[in-house]
Amino acid sequence: MSIEKVGAGDTATAETSFPLTPAGLFDFLSDIERLIRLNPQLAILRWLPTEWGFRFAGHNESNDRAFDLAAVVDIAPDERSITLRYDAGLKQTTQLRVAAAAGGARLIVTDHYPHIDDPADPRVADVDKSLVPWVAALRRHLLARQRWSGLTLIFPLWRWWTERFMLALPPRQRRIVRLLVWTSVLEFLVFLGVLVVLRFSA
Repeated sequence: MSIEKVGAGDTATAETSFPLTPAGLFDFLSDIERLIRLNPQLAILRWLPTEWGFRFAGHNESNDRAFDLAAVVDIAPDERSITLRYDAGLKQTTQLRVAAAAGGARLIVTDHYPHIDDPADPRVADVDKSLVPWVAALRRHLLARQRWSGLTLIFPLWRWWTERFMLALPPRQRRIVRLLVWTSVLEFLVFLGVLVVLRFSA
């Protein structure tokens, strides 16, 4: 992530590339609720779609701040750009831009803040530090989605599990569920191994 001085404000930028077409990546990002819930450090307790965007409340684990704010969503398909304009908090806007890149598409996400001269200003603690983990989570999810999409019968179940059930849970609960699932899988594999050993030793 880079922090840059731009005019009267400051920006934080994170970017990554995907083996997808720019149109395919932009189409995925246009599901705004899924896009926001994929941030692994936002515990969303309430989500309300509106005509102009959404209102949501919860807790940001990256800066240990509660939030309750609204965002106006501006989707520009011709420019492959999505802009979220917040009505409260230190962060003013988030802009996602999709560009063509060698072998696929590039995603550039930029958070805009008011300019702060003094690093000791208490407002610095309100900076959202989840930008880089969010972009990394988007990349992991899209790469996994691409791998599972080839399994026609299983893919709908995978999408329901990862994009509906899991995303409805706060990040901490998602981690607990994943741990329980992997523990159960490991126990089952051990059980099968014991059965195989007993079968061939009989």
